Amino acid sequence: MDASADRRSPRIALGGIIHETHSFAETPTTLADFAAQSLHEGADMLTAMAETRSAIGGMIQGAQERGWTLLPTAYGAAMPGGIVTAHAYQTLLERLLARLEAALPVDGVLLALHGAMVTEISLDTESHTLEAVRGVVGPDVPIVVVLDMHGNIGRPTVELADVLIAFNTNPHVDPHARGLESAAVMAQLLQGEIRPAAALVQPPLLLAPQATGTDDLPLRAVHARAAEMRAEPSVISICVMGGFAYADTPDTGPSLIVTTDDNPALARRYAQELADILLAHRDAALPRFLPPEEAVAQALASPGGPYILVDSADNIGGGTPGDGTDALRAMLAHDVQEGTIVLADPEAVAACWEAGEGAQVSLSVGGKVDRWHGQPVAVQGEVRRLSPGTFTCELPDNHFASFFGNVIQMGRTVWLRVGGVNIILTERKIPPFDLAQLRGVGVIPEQQKMIVVKSAVAYRAAYLPIAAGVIEMDTSGLCTANLSRFPYRHLRRPLPS
Repeated sequence: MDASADRRSPRIALGGIIHETHSFAETPTTLADFAAQSLHEGADMLTAMAETRSAIGGMIQGAQERGWTLLPTAYGAAMPGGIVTAHAYQTLLERLLARLEAALPVDGVLLALHGAMVTEISLDTESHTLEAVRGVVGPDVPIVVVLDMHGNIGRPTVELADVLIAFNTNPHVDPHARGLESAAVMAQLLQGEIRPAAALVQPPLLLAPQATGTDDLPLRAVHARAAEMRAEPSVISICVMGGFAYADTPDTGPSLIVTTDDNPALARRYAQELADILLAHRDAALPRFLPPEEAVAQALASPGGPYILVDSADNIGGGTPGDGTDALRAMLAHDVQEGTIVLADPEAVAACWEAGEGAQVSLSVGGKVDRWHGQPVAVQGEVRRLSPGTFTCELPDNHFASFFGNVIQMGRTVWLRVGGVNIILTERKIPPFDLAQLRGVGVIPEQQKMIVVKSAVAYRAAYLPIAAGVIEMDTSGLCTANLSRFPYRHLRRPLPS
């Protein structure tokens, strides 16, 4: 559709509902959890998200550069966690659809979704959302969707969207670029330059998040071949989806989605080839996981610092509460000097704020949300600093900014010094995506002997540049790499392995 011939600029609706759902997490995700991180409607969505490095920020920029009329609907993104309540999802969807209906007619729809959202009413929430959007705009209006590469993608999602575009990186440092790409693809659709034909292949495999780094095998090999395929003019988009193993659904696991310009046979052949490459590298070794006591001892015996102790079983970005205590116990037992850990513990935060800066306190920290992440630890220490916990990210492109923007909001925050250990207590769980999380409260990351990160892969962009070494820990938690511990009920057959 040529804007000049139509005497008006294309009218493009914009919105998104984003959540990475851990089906086995005990605490549900509510509307308040979306409001705590990123929840916007109408013009407020453009104001809040336009300057961010998120996918929707890229969509906004791409649309504005083309002079399109942007019609913002609703955007909600919450920290990964338990199954999303029916009330939360229905409220978000109703707000998006109401504004979409009010904006009709539209020439196209740009959506930011995740791909691994599970709600009380749907195991395949992305398809449910797309079906509802299709019901409003009809079958002929193009819909382009940007997904997290950890999505579990089923056939209905592929069929309901015109083109799917996924992040190519983990840690996610390219969402803004993918948002720009979605606008470029939408321009081609509006001008009738392409006729998308998509193919989906779901190999019988389940990858722990620790195995989904895009700089590592198996995904590194898949992306290398995908880059060659993308260079061909007939290829519109390739989505290399690592999947999210903790969402218990029939589509859980990796998927390869290739979209070509009116060449379904090529799309099928390329998708199958990429799936075969993934399966060929399925046995790529996971890192060696050390018990926390051994990990701390190894860091202490090594020169320099900081050493990054990876507590991936309490991976906040995978839906855990971020209050696991195994690593803290080990650091205290070894009398570590300049060791740092962040724990989400609103109860402990409240006690420290009541005591005030400089106070000596005795309290228990961590291990309070569920039975998966260790017992609370009794500590005595000094309240070094109290902070409102709002910091601007140091990295312009970081995993956090992918969905929430560039401002970290941890709620009230405490720097508690226990012996030589720095315990950063927060009201809200925030993954370790940016060093501002530590520096903003007064702890200098580069001066630490060891830092515990509650993450699987996403910490790397911020922490590897300052790391003297990385040590993976075998801790307790909902995001353990041992997937056999989970009572799956919905995985497709044959069981991924």
